[in-house]
Amino acid sequence: MPELPEVRVVVNYLNQNVKGKVISAVRVFYNRLLVETSVLDLKDKLVNQQIEGVDAYGKYIIFHLTNYEMISHLRMEGKWIFESDNFFSYPQDLVEAEIEFEHEAKVLRYYDFRRFGTLQLVAKNQWKTLPAIAKLGYEPFDKGASADYLFNKVHSSSRAIKTLLLDQTILLGLGNIYVNEVLFQAKIHPLESGKNLTLQDCALILQVSKEILGKSIEEGGTTIHSFMVGNHQSGHYQKYLQVHGRENLPCFVCGTKIKKINVNGRGTYYCSWCQKLKKI
Repeated sequence: MPELPEVRVVVNYLNQNVKGKVISAVRVFYNRLLVETSVLDLKDKLVNQQIEGVDAYGKYIIFHLTNYEMISHLRMEGKWIFESDNFFSYPQDLVEAEIEFEHEAKVLRYYDFRRFGTLQLVAKNQWKTLPAIAKLGYEPFDKGASADYLFNKVHSSSRAIKTLLLDQTILLGLGNIYVNEVLFQAKIHPLESGKNLTLQDCALILQVSKEILGKSIEEGGTTIHSFMVGNHQSGHYQKYLQVHGRENLPCFVCGTKIKKINVNGRGTYYCSWCQKLKKI
């Protein structure tokens, strides 16, 4: 699943290619893509709307239109591609939606290999009130994401910090890959209980999160399986990964073999020497 850096890269791509364009037609080929939005409503309301800009909010993509906001979630393998009308970057039967623009030969297509992505249209300035979005926590880059904020969210929990950091109501935008990397850089064991973390631990987690996510955005995200932007453009942050995907390979810091365990059903990589459980 694309995480915060990959979503930011997609948003940059969309702003470069469709910002300022006026929608002339919309086609939906997979009705289950839409959430609380009918196909007829989408087609009717989007025509003549200008894309004023595109933003990221955690793993959500927000299209700001003249009178509406269109919220996209890529889920596992969704892809927005701006391409020629007669050219398909991926198999045509994977296209779930297509947007045409005034005075433009290219179209914006949404492809999805897994059919898990969603698209929803809401009134202008109402998207943050949607229940699924209103309950989300802060991104690590947000001013509100202070050490005190994170400490107050985790210090009374007996859940593993790996699980807590994947909880989007606590910290927004971190997925499995980056949580593994953040915990390694912060030297915190993924099974450490939230209640054992200090204020200093929380400050370090946020600091490292911003550093790792920022670098990944610069590198175009992480491509391990299928993440690509535009016409098959891969990310490059995978070459900086310290633990994720490196089971039984030597730790870059101490040489100990990287271990892999499951934490709440998620593949979790860590160094048993660099990341020790606290003795409470």
